[in-house]
Amino acid sequence: MISSAIYDASLSTLSFAQRSGAHVLEFLRYLDQFGKTKVHTQLCPFFGHPNPPAPCPCPLRQAWGSLDALIGRLRAAYEENGGKPETNPFGARAVRLYLREVRDSQSKARGISYEKKKRKRPSQHQPPQPSPPSNPI
Repeated sequence: MISSAIYDASLSTLSFAQRSGAHVLEFLRYLDQFGKTKVHTQLCPFFGHPNPPAPCPCPLRQAWGSLDALIGRLRAAYEENGGKPETNPFGARAVRLYLREVRDSQSKARGISYEKKKRKRPSQHQPPQPSPPSNPI
């Protein structure tokens, strides 16, 4: 794996305009080694169990939610600082696909669903309709 100093030095010579989705993917893979989330391999007896009863040798990885939040903040910062959305390396198709693969594989490995929460639509609060007058006969 690339050491932090070498990795930082290799990217420091590139301006943000020169960076691509491939550089972002390299960065995400580099970050993965510092993760704290247990992601079970398919051969692990605890594959698909969110709370395994015993320790296992499966690797620790960056959690999908952390990576997704980081990329979201970097994408916004790029555009807030004058970058065009169409040239934003953090919004590249390859990055979106990578994040989707990480989400899906972690969901299966950990037995956790990452389904999108459905938004509750605000109810159309309408004033009560006046009832028709009753006919006293």
